[in-house]
Amino acid sequence: MSDNAQIDEHSSAVSEPINGWENERDTERAKVNVRWFAIIILLAVLEWIRRHDDSVAKEISNTVAYGIAAAAFGMTIIESLYLWSSKTLVIYPGVKYITVFGDMSFITLLIHYTGFTQSPFFYVYFIFLISNCLRYGLLMSLYVAGLFNILYVIVLGTAPEAYVKPSVLGGEGIKIIAFWAVAFYGGTVSARIRRQASQIHVYEETIYDLRSRLSDLLVNNSNEEINS
Repeated sequence: MSDNAQIDEHSSAVSEPINGWENERDTERAKVNVRWFAIIILLAVLEWIRRHDDSVAKEISNTVAYGIAAAAFGMTIIESLYLWSSKTLVIYPGVKYITVFGDMSFITLLIHYTGFTQSPFFYVYFIFLISNCLRYGLLMSLYVAGLFNILYVIVLGTAPEAYVKPSVLGGEGIKIIAFWAVAFYGGTVSARIRRQASQIHVYEETIYDLRSRLSDLLVNNSNEEINS
């Protein structure tokens, strides 16, 4: 293989920068895509419960159900327009916290209208927590847990006495403790994974930089030999 061929090989190897690392906008877009499906599934479950549970059907009318659906879809449409806009180059850091609050509020409304402490939608809180643990790390986990404390206490405060009784988890206090335990553990594991991924990213950038310098060095040496 000639020197020029070797130089071309090294140049092509470093011509493309390292790709595959998700930025903030990619993360938010992925969350929006998942939310579309989540909203449809949750609303379908809500409609099924309304049709088979007379007490829930009395609590949540068509107007309320359609209002919740419209609010959820409306928030998702607004966020989609923002994230997919050509003018949006940098994502405002507070966007993820605002949208997480909106998602938690949506889940809380479903819990409020479908049995309070006995609502099957309570466990969606845990799915939502784990999802955001993996996506954002420890800080977001604690934020979600804090929101859960506030919003679920509001649900308990507005629930009739007949609904406030021990659940399959042994009581509302244990529910809250379990949620915080998952938040701390999941957030810690996620933070460790994100640190390792960041270190790998740094290693890959270092390798890319070294290969780029090697390519430049080969080109310079080749030019010097030609000139000489």
